Amino acid sequence: MSTPNNPIRLGFLVPERNVTCEVEFPRVLPAGITAHFSRLPRPEAELKAASLVEMMQSVDTQAELLTKIDVQVIMAACTSGTFLGGTDAADDLGLRIERATGIPGYTTSTAVADALRAMGIRRFFMITPYPWDITKNEAGFFEELGFEVTGMDTFACSHSPMIPALASSEVVAMAERHAAEIADADGLFISCTNLATMDRIAEMEDRLAKPVVTSNSATLWRALRAANASADIDAGALFQRDDI
Repeated sequence: MSTPNNPIRLGFLVPERNVTCEVEFPRVLPAGITAHFSRLPRPEAELKAASLVEMMQSVDTQAELLTKIDVQVIMAACTSGTFLGGTDAADDLGLRIERATGIPGYTTSTAVADALRAMGIRRFFMITPYPWDITKNEAGFFEELGFEVTGMDTFACSHSPMIPALASSEVVAMAERHAAEIADADGLFISCTNLATMDRIAEMEDRLAKPVVTSNSATLWRALRAANASADIDAGALFQRDDI
């Protein structure tokens, strides 16, 4: 439990051009629990698989920067950069963070898988902002973990800055266009930590009558669990569970 003399600090590694976690997480976290960020360098803004995987090479050194402020957990808060290397790489990135820092480390991709399982979602419709090749690669990643991607759509952004330029209302509109397909699945997953979603999750769950997991909701939920932190967060059914 957080106290004024014993705050809970959550650490996140974000791609250098990403801004959305830094907006969404502080907005929903209660007093006494704070989010802190370090950046993962990536030389180009274009969304290319090779570049996104290469970016993760710096997780060790960037994670070490967060040890100076006594964070309780460090999340590699990038979905594409953690699933493009495959399931083994997604697990290994978390282990690398822990080996480098002595602090529990996890990735957004494994956090999403944990959140989907916790919500009983095995078959899901997926929305992403990525180019189609990366979107299809993500579907393969989750199917290798035993999930079924029943359908998908994407904003097909070609460069990183295009993603935070999308309003969360545009994500809601895309989900509603696929309401019938989502109704046939167990839920909806919205990918990318740079895509604004958290202010609309509860609204989408009400409209679609299905649970909604996003990269940011899963990342924050997993960080809170790792820190044994209790928080009343209004961002969908995932945060209403008793295991936070």
